[in-house]
Amino acid sequence: MVVYVLTIPSDEEALAGLQGATIASDLSGNIGYRIVSRAGAGTMFISYYAVRTAPEGETPVVVKMLRPSLFRQLGPSAAVIVKKEAVSLGRLNEQVPPTPFVVRLIDTGTFAVRRGNKTLDLPWITIEYVHGGVQGVTLRQRVQGTIQATGYAFDPARATRAIECISSGLSAVHDVGVIHRQLNPESILCCGSGEEELFKISDFGLARPKGIRETIMAGVVGGSGVAPPEMLSADPTTIGPWTDIFNLASVIFFLLTGEQYIVAESQAQSLMAAMARTRRSILETRWLHPALRGNDQACKSIDFALRWASAGDAQERLQESVAVAAMLSPYLRPASPVSALEQRLVAGAGEQRARTPDEVGPMTIPSTSAQQVAVQLKGELGKTLLSQRQAKVADRPSPDRAIEAELISAQPRALKEAPPRLSVVERWTWSVLHHPTLDAILRSVAWDGYGRCLAAATAGLLFWNGTSWSEASSGGLPSPQGVRFVHRIGPGRWLLGGDASTLAVYTTGGVTGVFQLPGEPQCHVALSGDLEDMGILVSTMPSDPRPLLHAFIAKRWLRPMPAEGVAFLTAVARVEDERWLLVGRSTTGEGLVALYAPLDWHIERIPAPPARAFVACAGRPDLGVGIAVGAEGSVVWRYGQSVFTETIEPRRALSAATLDADGRAWAGSAGRIWVRRGGIPPMAGTWECVWENDAWVGPIVSLFVDSEVVVAITADGGIIEGRVTG
Repeated sequence: MVVYVLTIPSDEEALAGLQGATIASDLSGNIGYRIVSRAGAGTMFISYYAVRTAPEGETPVVVKMLRPSLFRQLGPSAAVIVKKEAVSLGRLNEQVPPTPFVVRLIDTGTFAVRRGNKTLDLPWITIEYVHGGVQGVTLRQRVQGTIQATGYAFDPARATRAIECISSGLSAVHDVGVIHRQLNPESILCCGSGEEELFKISDFGLARPKGIRETIMAGVVGGSGVAPPEMLSADPTTIGPWTDIFNLASVIFFLLTGEQYIVAESQAQSLMAAMARTRRSILETRWLHPALRGNDQACKSIDFALRWASAGDAQERLQESVAVAAMLSPYLRPASPVSALEQRLVAGAGEQRARTPDEVGPMTIPSTSAQQVAVQLKGELGKTLLSQRQAKVADRPSPDRAIEAELISAQPRALKEAPPRLSVVERWTWSVLHHPTLDAILRSVAWDGYGRCLAAATAGLLFWNGTSWSEASSGGLPSPQGVRFVHRIGPGRWLLGGDASTLAVYTTGGVTGVFQLPGEPQCHVALSGDLEDMGILVSTMPSDPRPLLHAFIAKRWLRPMPAEGVAFLTAVARVEDERWLLVGRSTTGEGLVALYAPLDWHIERIPAPPARAFVACAGRPDLGVGIAVGAEGSVVWRYGQSVFTETIEPRRALSAATLDADGRAWAGSAGRIWVRRGGIPPMAGTWECVWENDAWVGPIVSLFVDSEVVVAITADGGIIEGRVTG
């Protein structure tokens, strides 16, 4: 890789010439970071959108380069800032999966910049790219966008999710011996929306990890808001987790009200205000949500918790972030529900949010190659794809969704007869994040926001961290290779199910609980619903060919219902509060789509186009809509009480489906991704192929769709990402 040296004028601070350059990694000569555009600038760093190029693929990242002026001002001590952030984040990367509430460290090093006769080795750090979308990437942007769209700051439910994420992130940071010291609305990054919204702590330049004695005072590099009194002390031992709790109170006040908690115009006033025993009430603010303003007792309790968390005397202050969240939760959860209209306004807040002059839009990764090499599949999946399909195997029920998707598909043409090609619709730019080279087969994938997912594979549990697949800890599981499905139940939390009647709760700390249903051993193959509300679990038993439907309500299991006339079920999706869509194959060998009402103990068969099987489905209970896809390009919609059928040409075996935040449907197969233009039937619409590549012969098993980005995962570990380009 060519070593790039940037020459800058004496007064250059923006490092504009860095765009297009590739920064080499010190870890490997095959890894580099191609700078795409500037993302923003702060007191210490200039941030750039970049592409990490490696043999396994290309992934979006953010490179933070230390400002040349700060480097000249501090000399060798400047490296301490980057060293601190690298050490802080590096400690959190040691566990797999890592916490979802803190940005992930990817790499660090130095970059040579020539200024006059001197060469500056500017330290840099590479972190995960957080896809904020149209709603904004920082907490400040999202709160301000919500105020512009609705007239209020965060509603109670959204505030609860944000507080839980931020407090959990702080707890993880403190557990590895790191004090952030500068938590504020700009250092909290956001991605996703609705129930999937995540909040991540970033900017550890002023952090104090254990083992690093060098300290750079906050006054040297600046800050925002009123700092905890101990931050002005010359004694570093006065700073601890309680310092971050003070700042956490200010962040919570801001997301509830859109205003600064403690206001001061000078350092002297700042110290006096921080030490004061009185604090502003959330009722004194302009943009407090009506669901809270109408509950005087809840507001007083929230004021008390924030006043305690921001006490001027550190010894009187709350000491743990989770304690703050626990105190606030009872007064936020019972608040009035948010109307559907307000939810729609919040979802579109980014379109109305006024951007600052320095703010740059979301990242677009340019394609670097127009051709793709043929992929040779390995292991069991390769044998399935490249050998003749046996009829008796195709008719055998299988709990393995990824394998079944191939058993029902037609024999792929030889690559020499259909040369690899990449056809991209003009609106989209596609990148290969990871080539399809896994030896194992991915059975089930559960996303945890952009760039993170847990997968059940034939070799055990795997985790995608945004740049690579890693083996996830499986200690405590009776049979890691026997896990059949993964289901996300919250940020950084999943439910696993599989052989030997096993159900397990899985977190970033590994398996936290394993339990089994009583009775004859079963194989759990799919789950859909909310563990705190209602859901269904699909199982099979060796002694009975009929799938079993287990329903649970408020953590109580109902009597299981055998699915008569069903050979196997491959997927389930909630389409209404008390109804689920089921897909699979009937005992007569036809594709099956059905509606299941567990409270009525009733399964209703839905008319569907002729197909060997239906493999995937998705639902939006809030819209009352569901979609099922399967062989021969078959698509079935269930909307309200109506059923609509479609066929996607050229009638390939569809293996994945999802519905995005706007209600648009997406479908995937081996080498293809489609989106339906025109809304939900009966509205007229057409299916448009937005990506195709016949070299990718593994079926797509999962689709993740967020604002202006689509990510697809194939059964053999390939990952393709598309971004809107205009």
